[in-house]
Amino acid sequence: MATRRTMYYTDGSVVRKREIVPERRPEVERRRDRRSSDYHITTYPKAAEKAEKSLGFNGGYMVVVTLMTLIMLVSCFIMLKIQNDVTTYERQILSLQNQLQTVQSDNLAFENSLNNMYSLEDIYNVATGELGMIYSQNGQVVYYESAQDDYVTQYKDIPGTGR
Repeated sequence: MATRRTMYYTDGSVVRKREIVPERRPEVERRRDRRSSDYHITTYPKAAEKAEKSLGFNGGYMVVVTLMTLIMLVSCFIMLKIQNDVTTYERQILSLQNQLQTVQSDNLAFENSLNNMYSLEDIYNVATGELGMIYSQNGQVVYYESAQDDYVTQYKDIPGTGR
């Protein structure tokens, strides 16, 4: 059963008669059109062409979209490659830092063993006993100023040493 609705039209102060307009549902109309024998589709080529152009999916648009997609994929691939390289380099740095720490601790242990190997008394005994060295007396040490700080070249005997 079709529902009916009433409509009122107001034109200034005059009220017109009401009309009863049956409310139709779109599905019912489609069914009736399909059942009727004079059902046919009318196409308008210019309108169809205009509607197709309005979608925006023409050849140039597809080329641009494809190109942008390829650029995005290549840039993502490059970013992932660089990120992988950074991770690899970080692992190498950590490995080298561990090796450096090991070498430094070994070096410190060897240095301590060398320092503890001979005492100053042992060195004095070897220098005076085996090598015949003696301590310098007062006046035997001569201090002088050098023009260059990096090294000193002696061309002749130092005066007052008695050699």
